[in-house]
Amino acid sequence: MSAPVLSAQGLHASAGARALLADVDVELRPGEITAVIGASGSGKTTLGLALQGESRSGVRLGGTVALGGTDLLGLPAAQRRAARAAVIGYLPQHPGAALNPLRKIGRVLAELARDDRAIPEALQAASFDAGLLGRYPHQLSGGQQQRAVLAQAVLNRPDVLVLDEPATGLDAITKSEAVEALNQISSRGTAILLLTHDLGLARRTADSVVVLHDGRIAERGRHVLTAPAHDHTRALLAAAPRVRSAPRTDATEGGLRASGLTKIARNGDRLLDGVDLAVPPGRCVAIVGRSGSGKTTLARCLAGLTRPTAGEVLLDGVALAADIRHRDRRQRTKVQYVHQDARASFDEFRPVLAQLARTAQSRAEAERALESVGLDREQAARRPAALSGGQLQRAALARALLARPSVLICDEITTGQDPINRAELLDLLTRTTSAGLVLISHDLAAVAAIADEIQVLDAGRCTEHSPTAELLARPRTAVARSLVDSADSTHGSTEESR
Repeated sequence: MSAPVLSAQGLHASAGARALLADVDVELRPGEITAVIGASGSGKTTLGLALQGESRSGVRLGGTVALGGTDLLGLPAAQRRAARAAVIGYLPQHPGAALNPLRKIGRVLAELARDDRAIPEALQAASFDAGLLGRYPHQLSGGQQQRAVLAQAVLNRPDVLVLDEPATGLDAITKSEAVEALNQISSRGTAILLLTHDLGLARRTADSVVVLHDGRIAERGRHVLTAPAHDHTRALLAAAPRVRSAPRTDATEGGLRASGLTKIARNGDRLLDGVDLAVPPGRCVAIVGRSGSGKTTLARCLAGLTRPTAGEVLLDGVALAADIRHRDRRQRTKVQYVHQDARASFDEFRPVLAQLARTAQSRAEAERALESVGLDREQAARRPAALSGGQLQRAALARALLARPSVLICDEITTGQDPINRAELLDLLTRTTSAGLVLISHDLAAVAAIADEIQVLDAGRCTEHSPTAELLARPRTAVARSLVDSADSTHGSTEESR
């Protein structure tokens, strides 16, 4: 067995009196993929940062983190950065924060690359389209941003890759490509730490799995995903989504309707091309498709955050203004949008509870809403930076539900959720709201658990729409077949998911 290239002994992290990690030992060896799984808030992101000698503001680290015989925790900041430069590549959970909004992707890669071969190799490893190199970060979808940062991370063949939720924002097809890419990268001798909620991704890539629970290692080994010994691991595995076999309610009149929605970008690209949508009260429509297919653009047009070039949106038969600033207060309240980037939707300087209290009728109501999505009073009292990505997504959903909307548009709300919280969140939606639901997602298996109907977008057009069970059993188009097949291979057997 080869010696570890990066290891931690007795690693602990704390924020005030709160322990984030306790006595964690990890060894990353060349050519091996170590997956760390666990519930949202279990300490995965804290571990990923700590193994680079870094931490969030207000977090103290202890123990040792050895990189090539050097204890990173014992070095001043400048020396620590120099020690890991070009040795450790890092993909953060929120890739947009790692991209310079004022610089094109290709220019940044060109400046970082050591030689001419580095960029083509990195693009292939990250499944990033070379045709997007001339774009700025805001011109990319969430999944495309994810792959752009991954290309940066692998650009100069680092010895270690720390990947925090690398499947976030990836459609099922691209996720399958990412599996092959990770296996290829590790075969070159790179040690990979994979921090993920995606059990399918871990199952298809990891040589070893570590389960974190409340900052401690609950169990580890190759057996974890097939013969778990810990109750928490068994609960994670048992929370796999189950597909709905029939609609919840009969379709009714009213609700949200869109016709002929078209969005043409300044460069002439058709981001949406004549999309129609009907979401009656109490019904759930899932919008799925590959990254960059137009899903978020559709969601933003429905919410009035992006002005369509053509088409209209109606609520209960009344046309809504294309720009949310021109909608009246009632219309803005009745159509709620839960953003894909939940962190960016919160004020970073104010506690989460205080921000929700502005929407609620009372502070107690805000506390109950947060509790309903799995956040206790202590977590609710924290600022956004002290919560995990999955926790913030649940807080954003609670805020939207407090408005008692007629229509709820959720953009990737299952992203960043561990299997247990994802199942509870989707169950919450079906139990607590009679609103029409629009679920924008890459996670076909998850949204199929509550969707009455699925629409497939491809290059801005709706290529297929059918009742959920029908589409999963008999997809008609090539795109739908690829999404269904890829979802089956990522989430488990076809028989179990259907």
